[in-house]
Amino acid sequence: MPKVIVFTDAETATGYRLAGVEVRIAEPEQATAELNALVEEDAYGLVIVDEGLVPDPIAATERVMRGRELPVLLPVPSLGAAFGDGDDATAYMKDLVRSAIGFDIKVE
Repeated sequence: MPKVIVFTDAETATGYRLAGVEVRIAEPEQATAELNALVEEDAYGLVIVDEGLVPDPIAATERVMRGRELPVLLPVPSLGAAFGDGDDATAYMKDLVRSAIGFDIKVE
């Protein structure tokens, strides 16, 4: 059965791991090359791609996806894109976790 993986940055990876999803972390400079290598592994049926790393994953993987049906690439907005410069993403996530489970989790 094909697996699901999230391709994201180190900061966002923690939230996905807490949700029980497999994560592959990349730095922006190498993200496109690492995404192409991930596609070539043939181990995943769905790759969720953080648009903060690879803004257009479909175009970035066009060559390696040629002739392949899997993986399906699902671009998702990055956490940074969801919040403006004046917004506090950490406070938002803290409030979200507190409302969902009833207490805070501090990850360092």
